[in-house]
Amino acid sequence: MLIKQPGLLPYEVGRFAYIPGSRPYIFYLVMGAETPHVPGILEKIVRVFGGKGVSILQLKISAPTGGRGGVIVIADLKGREDLAESLSKELSRVELVEKVYVIAPIIDGISVDTLSFPLTLMGQRAVILRQPLYEGFIKGVWRQFGSAGAILLYLAGFEAGRLAYRDHARLTEDPSAQLALAQALFQMLGYGVLELVRVDDERREAVARVHDSFECELFRGAGEVRGGFVRGLIAGWLAGRWGVSEEREILAREVKCIAKGDPYCEYHVRAERK
Repeated sequence: MLIKQPGLLPYEVGRFAYIPGSRPYIFYLVMGAETPHVPGILEKIVRVFGGKGVSILQLKISAPTGGRGGVIVIADLKGREDLAESLSKELSRVELVEKVYVIAPIIDGISVDTLSFPLTLMGQRAVILRQPLYEGFIKGVWRQFGSAGAILLYLAGFEAGRLAYRDHARLTEDPSAQLALAQALFQMLGYGVLELVRVDDERREAVARVHDSFECELFRGAGEVRGGFVRGLIAGWLAGRWGVSEEREILAREVKCIAKGDPYCEYHVRAERK
C-alpha cells in the first residue's frame, strides 16, 4: 500500500559530514563477505567508539552482492585526534574486520569518503545529481530549446525507462511485483512518489501519478505542464512491459502538473492500436 506524502521522511545519502565545530574522521572498515550472516558485529564496532567516549556522527553499511562489504563510521575526534590510530587498531581486532582505513577531515567540520568508487546500486554503477546539477541540466534544456526541450527530455526518459524495465524484469517475472518494484525504486532514487493508479496490460493503457516530481517542482508557478523526462521514463517503462519497440507507438500525456498548480502530476499512457 502506498504511504501518502505526509508519512514520508527525508533521507540523507552519501558518505559526507558537514558539521561546523567538529573534526569528523572517517573510519572505513573492509568486512568479510560473510559479515551479514554473523549477528552482533555492528554492536562490537559501535562499542569501540563508545568505550573511548567518542561520538558517532554517521554510520553507513554497504553489502554488495557477492563481494566484500564495508562499514563506514564518521566520528568526531575534535581535540582528540591522537585517538585515530588507537581506534583503528582496536577496530581491526573486531571479528571479520579485514582492514581499516582512516580518512582525515578535508577541513574542520567537513569530511568526505574519498576511498569508495564507483558508486553502485544493485551491482550497477550509479551517480548522484544534487539539485544545482539537475536543475541546471533540465532548465538549461528548456532555456536553449524552448518547448522542443520537453521533447528531447521525453525521448531521453523514454529510452531510460525501457532499459529500466528490462532490468526490473530480470529481477522478477511477476507482473504485480514489477509494478511494486518500479514504484519503490522510483521513490528511493528521489524522482518523486510514483503511484501507478491503473495499469491495464490487456488494453495497454495506464494512469500514473507522481507526487513531488523532482523535474516539475523546478517549474512551480509556470502555469503549464512541464513533465518531459519523467513522462518519458514512465512511458518507456510501460513500453517495455507491453513489448512496444517504437517510441511513436506510445502516446503519453501529462494531464495534471504541480507546475500549473495541481496537487500532483498525472500521466495517461496508452499504446496505439495496430
